[in-house]
Amino acid sequence: MYFSDFYDIDYIVLASVIYLLLTISIVKIGSERKCGGIKALIVSLFLTPIAGLIYVLNSPLKNLLKTIHYRCSKCGLEYTSNHKYCPSCLTDGENFRLEKIKMKTF
Repeated sequence: MYFSDFYDIDYIVLASVIYLLLTISIVKIGSERKCGGIKALIVSLFLTPIAGLIYVLNSPLKNLLKTIHYRCSKCGLEYTSNHKYCPSCLTDGENFRLEKIKMKTF
């Protein structure tokens, strides 16, 4: 075994890791588009990440609606408007803060 044999293996491992990271990032982009993450994974993995990127960018965006809700930690009720304390729990005389929840719907 020569030193150059180990040196070549390092390049192969580094190139494989970069290839997989690029593929994963394209899958993330594809999950927000109509083509979907699975199809983006297949194209990126078996062809190249560049072909996967072209495939994903040609696919239209999903109809994504981002909403923010506020949930009470005690009673579990959700509100679309922000309140300092839960209105339902305030009628019972208890002060519980609402937690902010980000939701995505397609």
